[in-house]
Amino acid sequence: MDSDAGLGRVSGGIGMTREEYRRALKGRRMYVGLDLSTTTDLTAAVGVFPDDPYFDVLSAFFCPKDAIRDRSLRDRVPYDEWMRRGFLQATPGPVVDYEAVRQQLLDWAAEFDLQMIAYDPWNATDLMQRLREKDGLNCVPMRQGFASLSAPTKSLEKAILGKRLRHDGHPVLRWCMSNVCVESDHAGNLKISKRASTERIDGAAALVMAVDLLDRNSAQTPPCQEIFFIGGRR
Repeated sequence: MDSDAGLGRVSGGIGMTREEYRRALKGRRMYVGLDLSTTTDLTAAVGVFPDDPYFDVLSAFFCPKDAIRDRSLRDRVPYDEWMRRGFLQATPGPVVDYEAVRQQLLDWAAEFDLQMIAYDPWNATDLMQRLREKDGLNCVPMRQGFASLSAPTKSLEKAILGKRLRHDGHPVLRWCMSNVCVESDHAGNLKISKRASTERIDGAAALVMAVDLLDRNSAQTPPCQEIFFIGGRR
């Protein structure tokens, strides 16, 4: 599956500002997927909020400030503009400062009913230990193979086909979703492929992990099916 179908399809907004949308989420139950970066990737934290038969999405993205200009040229997307408009947090230095990620999650925990955080255990030990032991957040590892990712990938694909997933028109998430390629194994299991996707998909990877938590912890999984964007005006 390429970025012209399935997970890559997106559509327009329904006229709610980002501020109005966020206020509407306050206090609601939230599940977060966390995709931590290497030096070249984005770091993405994506939260989902069940609202049967829909669910809502809130995103935060991070990158090293030292590489903003080079990233904009290499990836051919406006990282500098996203940073100025508040869609991307650029932390000082050549790598993402995970303390900024930690603070974002703590801010979300104060504003919403943050239930769980799913994360790829690779390169995450120190941050997850701080979130668990110092901050009391419920963090669960999620392996990135077909066995773990197939069910939430298929669930998200249904969401993208059925207009039951809402978010605030976040341009970085929109870009990540447009870059998605999906691969399958011999048994028909699916997962988002960083190997096959030519551009950044970190937001999509975090969203799949969040959807997995939502599906596992909701009494009734929403029959979710295209991402349609809230935020026609900002």
